[in-house]
Order: sequence, then C-alpha cells, then structure tokens
Amino acid sequence: MIDSKWDHRFMRLAREISTWSKDPSSKIGAVVVNDERRILATGYNGFPRGIEDTVERLNDREQKYPRIVHGEMNALMNALYSGVSVKDATIYVWGLPVCSECTKSVIQAGIKRVVITYTQLAPEKWQTQWNELSWPMYNEANVSVTYMNPEKLGAA
Repeated sequence: MIDSKWDHRFMRLAREISTWSKDPSSKIGAVVVNDERRILATGYNGFPRGIEDTVERLNDREQKYPRIVHGEMNALMNALYSGVSVKDATIYVWGLPVCSECTKSVIQAGIKRVVITYTQLAPEKWQTQWNELSWPMYNEANVSVTYMNPEKLGAA
C-alpha cells in the first residue's frame, strides 16, 4: 500500500495535470500508479487526439459534452495506447468525483484503488452520482476508495 506521503505527492501531480485541460469549466487530472510508486499513465479532460479543441467548441456545451474525454478515461486510454497494464494499480483523480461511466472503465481495467478529494466539496449533481452510482459500484467490486482533504496537499 502507498503511504500518505506518496498519496499527497501523486494527488498534487493529478492537480497539476488538471491544469493542462483547456476546458473552461472543469479541470480534471488523473494519475495511475503501480504499487512500486511508478507512474503508469496520466490524463486530463479534453478532446480525443486529432479532434480540434476550439474555444467555440469548448464554450458550447452541446458541442463539448459529446466530444470530451474525462481525465480518468484519458489516463486509462493513454495506458492502453502505450501497451501498459493498469491491473492492481491506484488512480488519483483531482477535480470531481469519478462519474459512473468512468467508474465502470476503472473497475474493468483492473484498478484496485481510487484516491479522490472529498466529495462534499463537489457540486450536488456530482455528489449524487458518486453516492448513488459510483461508490456503490466500487464497493461491490472490492475497489478501495481513499478520500483526501485537498487543503492538506502542501509540500511533502
């Protein structure tokens, strides 16, 4: 198991990676790490490779939502693209609780631990999705969930 010093480091990295997103309304970052503390993949929310992420598209929800790839999914796809297994790994997610669509993929990819910031800090619709769909799926699939206080992510 990764100790809290490393949890803080990887969550700070997920926070930094979230800033790479061009999405004006949400900045999500994800880091996938194995039990030897090796980074397997990273991702942030954005459009797929080769899809132009114009300001117009990013500011128009009807254009943005069908195209956007969530940070968690991007990290999983980046691992797949590179031929890296994420089986038994930990994913650190900064920004919002993991949605039910990403939760299904995280479980299916073999991730065994999810680290997120406190869900009560998220907008209500994200809290509801987490509480009613995502967390129960993780629980049933025996995926460990760790909550971190984002205010305690100072330098370690």
